[in-house]
Amino acid sequence: MKKIRLPEIKAGIWLDQEKAYIIRIVGSEYPTIEKIKSDVESRVRFPGEVKAFTQFGNSLIDNQEKKQRRQRNQRHQYFKTIINSILDVNYIYLFGPSEARHELNNEIEKIHTLKEKVIAIKCTDRMSQEQMVQKALNFFDSDEFRDYKRNLKKQKVV
Repeated sequence: MKKIRLPEIKAGIWLDQEKAYIIRIVGSEYPTIEKIKSDVESRVRFPGEVKAFTQFGNSLIDNQEKKQRRQRNQRHQYFKTIINSILDVNYIYLFGPSEARHELNNEIEKIHTLKEKVIAIKCTDRMSQEQMVQKALNFFDSDEFRDYKRNLKKQKVV
């Protein structure tokens, strides 16, 4: 009986703190783009707010720790949403202008089935959607990706 080979599913993920674009490439089909918006608040300012602290007698009360904890939880939820949409992917390429790509990689490494699938993490500028698609296509067409796959096959044989 002949083995049926499923097409490879590759994902290029461009992300920053505000949004992520997942460029999904299935076999030789044209890529599809999925946008995931982040709910991470950058700076919350309430009407009438003057200072970032409150004076209570001789001590100052600061909400900074509470805000940081809330932002950390929001970022974790944002990364969890991204990860849930790439569970079926064979190869992952992370790129973008902020450090969010490294934070996402750290979250991916906690998942046993995904941690081996991240191939490269690159710093890039802000891009249009078409530029993101081209960047992902160029990466998965590059010598770096081919070498990675070749080395992966050699490891499986040995």
